[in-house]
Amino acid sequence: MKRTAFYGRYSGKNQTEQSIEGQRRVCEAYAKQKGLTIVAEYVDRALSGKTDNRPDFLRLMADCGKKLYDDVIIYATDRFARNKYDSAIYKAQLKKYGIKLHYATEHIPDGPEGIILESLMEGLAEYYSAELSQKIKRGIRESVLKGKAVGGNVPLGYKIGPDKSFVIDEREAEAVRMIFDMYIEGRPNVEICDRLNALGIRTVRGNLFTKSSIPRIIQNEKYIGVYACGEIKLEDTIPQIIPREKFLIAQKENDRRRVSKQAALPRAEYLLSGKLYCGHCKKKMVGVSGTGKLGGKFFYYYCPDARAKRGCDKKQVPKNWLEDRVAAETLDHILKPEAISYISKTCYEIQLKDSSDEEVEFFRRRIAENKKALSNTLKAIESGVETMTLPVRLRELEIERIKLGDELRAAEARKIVLTPEHIEFMLRQYTDPKEIIECFVSEVYLYDDKLLLYYNINENQPDLAYSDLALAESDGFDERSLCSTRRP
Repeated sequence: MKRTAFYGRYSGKNQTEQSIEGQRRVCEAYAKQKGLTIVAEYVDRALSGKTDNRPDFLRLMADCGKKLYDDVIIYATDRFARNKYDSAIYKAQLKKYGIKLHYATEHIPDGPEGIILESLMEGLAEYYSAELSQKIKRGIRESVLKGKAVGGNVPLGYKIGPDKSFVIDEREAEAVRMIFDMYIEGRPNVEICDRLNALGIRTVRGNLFTKSSIPRIIQNEKYIGVYACGEIKLEDTIPQIIPREKFLIAQKENDRRRVSKQAALPRAEYLLSGKLYCGHCKKKMVGVSGTGKLGGKFFYYYCPDARAKRGCDKKQVPKNWLEDRVAAETLDHILKPEAISYISKTCYEIQLKDSSDEEVEFFRRRIAENKKALSNTLKAIESGVETMTLPVRLRELEIERIKLGDELRAAEARKIVLTPEHIEFMLRQYTDPKEIIECFVSEVYLYDDKLLLYYNINENQPDLAYSDLALAESDGFDERSLCSTRRP
């Protein structure tokens, strides 16, 4: 028996528990078809997929790390993540754990083209999320211009009035003034937190103060009456708690404390990690860094056997130099008309193999049942049956009808088949080296005279499945690469 976990998520007010019910039903049918047994479920309600800050999602990943499951089933790619970066990281973790990820409504095969199709579907989900975000921002903008609260946590010291405007909460405002006074005096954040906690004052979420709470309060311009949201910044829109002069002094103190901390150097991201092989010994090459005599940081790809002097003499290669060439060659190769035509046609045919619309049918059946129940209730009322429960039941059915209609429209919107034209358009949008390598590149073999690149395209298309890029890395031809035209 394969232990399988179900993960479900819906993101907003227009979706409800009905959405989870539909996702669960479709995933259960898929599991039965594939011979999988769902032994646990993880559900995040009213949480966006744009970030990984989802309690049950993180719990699922932790349990997968403990090897509690063999497989994970989700309804569609956008339920897992709408951020391609997060999606890539967590899929890599599942792969590391030996856990297979299934999409119940999207037929994505295990073959090479499936990787491209999955990337396209994730790109579509990210685009949809960005488009939805723009619509939401337009609504928020109108509220901000009127000085109204638009959701999120209300800063310490304020409460929301009946007309959704900000009103000073005097008890909390005194705490805010104390925080600014102690901060300007140079008191450590820990000392300020200890004082607040001892007085029984809590954060807006009801928690104890920690040292990270203080800078957020100090930098919040709402305390001087400024309401900022996106590109909008309005002065004197919110009642002031802190005088502007005191606020500016606190910012200078904040700058002083920040400068005193040594900034951490960003970690390098090796785009070819797990895909790059030494052409000499066929070992996976690894990303390493070094510090120059003047303190500069340098990043390379090394063959581990060459670095350990275990019989391989492949030289290290600069990270950016190699990644740029792989990305450029891939872009030229994949954007050839014949390549685009093949990928678009193949991905389209893969989608057509899955004609499942179980979620849509589920909500249509529920709407039909609701319509019948409404009709029966109305008939009972019209026939003169006197009971207090009938009007209540009628109201419940009317509310359910509205919710089911919203769920059906959402399910129909999710049932998207990318046409060849859509796929061609999306393929032409790939310009970022990270996305290009992640989506299209399967393996890279580095020799002294050339690069041999294999793509996520079936080998029955030899003209598209790989490309051979000549290099001028060394003067002579490396005899050990004579077999390089054959895939190792």
